[in-house]
Amino acid sequence: MEDGTEFATGLKGRLSAKARILGKDGTVLRWDESCAPDPLATVFPQCEEDVVETGGGHGWRVRNHRDIDVVICLRDMNAVEVNIEDRTVTFGGGTIVKELTDAATASNLEVTTGICNSVGVLGSTLCGGIGRYIGKYGLAIDNLLSVNFVDATGKFYRNVNQESNGDLWWAIRGAGTSFGVVTQATMRAHPQSNGGLSWTGALIFGDPSKLEAVVQAINDLEMDENMCVHLLFTCLPPTLAPAIMVVPWYYGSEGEAEKAWKSLLDIGPTIKETFMAPADRLNDGNDPFGEKGGRKPGVGLGLDTLDPEGYRHIWDLYVHFLNENPDATRTVMVAECYPKAKTLSTPAENAAFAHRDSKYEVICVPWYTDETLDIRADAFAQSVRNIWIQKCCRPGKIQSYPAFSGLHEPLESLFGQQDRIEKLLKIKKQWDPENYWGSLMDVN
Repeated sequence: MEDGTEFATGLKGRLSAKARILGKDGTVLRWDESCAPDPLATVFPQCEEDVVETGGGHGWRVRNHRDIDVVICLRDMNAVEVNIEDRTVTFGGGTIVKELTDAATASNLEVTTGICNSVGVLGSTLCGGIGRYIGKYGLAIDNLLSVNFVDATGKFYRNVNQESNGDLWWAIRGAGTSFGVVTQATMRAHPQSNGGLSWTGALIFGDPSKLEAVVQAINDLEMDENMCVHLLFTCLPPTLAPAIMVVPWYYGSEGEAEKAWKSLLDIGPTIKETFMAPADRLNDGNDPFGEKGGRKPGVGLGLDTLDPEGYRHIWDLYVHFLNENPDATRTVMVAECYPKAKTLSTPAENAAFAHRDSKYEVICVPWYTDETLDIRADAFAQSVRNIWIQKCCRPGKIQSYPAFSGLHEPLESLFGQQDRIEKLLKIKKQWDPENYWGSLMDVN
């Protein structure tokens, strides 16, 4: 496409009255600008018919971003409907986590979502969907009941599920960002426990010598379904000095939580800020991480363990990278650990999502604004990835959670054995032969 104006003029008359088409000045700000497309036009549909006329996709990172002429932003399609009697929620393709969580909480229900308020629910769900409640309810894809779907030809499919189209349903649940546009989804909701209140907060370990003890304590945890924990390397205001932060969570009373997390508390955090939080405020502490803009060429993996010696090496690399690159003080390292018994109760062959047995999901995010740092940032991220592979993964087993993966992650890391990849590519060639949506895979 050479002329965005000509495209917009031809399309506008086929869209609903409130639909918008913007030129280059209307490009949507993305979480990671290092791989953001530079389209000639950005379309903001208001209804499913608008998507049928245009096409679109999901996901914050796009492999073939330099060849994209048109971006569809589903953000205005964000209506949420809660059915209390059926315990389901139906939401539009542009709904973000905060909107879905608020609607469910208002009805004394809870849903499986990611942990960042600003993330699109479907962007995370279609990659598997991990979050605090998976210990109780399983992955988001395991709670997905049906979707409405627009394919590469613009054909609209309502209520896609196992019965209506088993192959597409299998592929969508784990690799859905590469098959078409999900305009609406329906998901199970669950009654709240403990009035929706849970214990969380931040434990800051200002003494880096305690790192090995913290890592080992997390490794030794026997978590029940009401627990999860995040380990972060981050720079804290006002000094922006590198710090070790642990964010524990317990779905129960403060007394129960203190007992469950005693091994970490006994190490002696420099700062302990914990509190009881309602479900609709649980993600607020992650808002800085969800801020859009900046360059964030991160990499992620699924790990079997957190090796204390390996994490000491990663900490040293992290501190050195920050010292050498003052523009990168927002660089962050995150390891997320969730109880997986419920997730593992669903057979792996049930969906395209492959890595139900990863104990940890980790991501390294160099964060800066100066594009001349790209090469150094990529080298740093790859060095961290190599340590994870050498120290924290079983030999020959490299797994990557699709929502955390880098741009060049091999399909084997994302989707497992060759037979699974062949099945995915076969379905891909059926539903998207021209590769309009290549965020996770390309058709050869």
